Amino acid sequence: MLFELSHDLGTSLSLDDTLSMLSVRLKRLVPHDSMAVYIKRDEQLIPEYVSGDNFRLFSSLKIPLGQGLSGWVAQNNKPIVNGNPSVEPGYLNDPTKYSTLRSALAVPLKGVSEVVGTLSLYRSDQDAFTQDHLRILLVVSSKLGFTIENALKYRLAEDSATTDYLTGLPNARSLFLHLDREIARCKRSSTAIGVLVCDLDGFKQVNDRFGHLQGNRLLQIFAVALKDCCREYDYAARMGGDEFVIVASGLDSNSATEMVRRLESVVCEAGRNVCGDDSLSVSVGAAFYPDDATDAEQLLAEADRSMYNVKRFHHASLRAPEAAAAAGGV
Repeated sequence: MLFELSHDLGTSLSLDDTLSMLSVRLKRLVPHDSMAVYIKRDEQLIPEYVSGDNFRLFSSLKIPLGQGLSGWVAQNNKPIVNGNPSVEPGYLNDPTKYSTLRSALAVPLKGVSEVVGTLSLYRSDQDAFTQDHLRILLVVSSKLGFTIENALKYRLAEDSATTDYLTGLPNARSLFLHLDREIARCKRSSTAIGVLVCDLDGFKQVNDRFGHLQGNRLLQIFAVALKDCCREYDYAARMGGDEFVIVASGLDSNSATEMVRRLESVVCEAGRNVCGDDSLSVSVGAAFYPDDATDAEQLLAEADRSMYNVKRFHHASLRAPEAAAAAGGV
């Protein structure tokens, strides 16, 4: 059974699938009441997978390296047998967090060059783990560390393929996939969906006046504000440059008008934050399924066309006072 478990580790690049399989198989080899796999991120251990008793308690922990039982194991690259679970930072001396667990067996999970996390098992009995249990866990951990490291690299690559590196929003590829799925859902349920395309007016001037670093900062600030403008089930993405898109289920023209007002407000605030003035504004175009288009490409094209009409209107409005002043000065 141990050979089969070691062999099956690493057969899937899905970390969730791997750890779920581990939880089921390992319980037959090393009895335990709870299991936690902690992943090292920066200087903390974050629970990646938790099962068994005290699920909520262990899922909420963030353990600084070197502290508590699992933190010590990760920092020193050494196992602990029959340690005290209650010393884990996060619920130590906290009367609101109480655990009935009395024994812990924790081993480091090492990747190619460093420890990537820990595997920690907990029991309610005192001194419940044996040296045989430790040997089994050390065999498993030798393979599990490499498996987790590879899965995390795969996850990072997968995320970067669908996420805009600067803002953390979904990118254009992810947007098209999402919109295709949403339109298919709307066709089945005979419901509507709205798409808003936003383009920042004056963004080039921000780059020219303050440099690209400040321009990037402006895009990041706007991306955060954009998500705040959306409902929790809306989808915001960056198409590229200073163009952003919101996909909003059930959005009608009245709701879209209200959302545009909020967007105009947050863009002005972002501009003042970076530039110190009101030189930044936004042009927003909207299109609706099924009234304006019936597929993702058409819907985005219609929203984009609407946005450029708004942008031309804004430019014409700005030029009108200049033309009037020039005429009056002749």
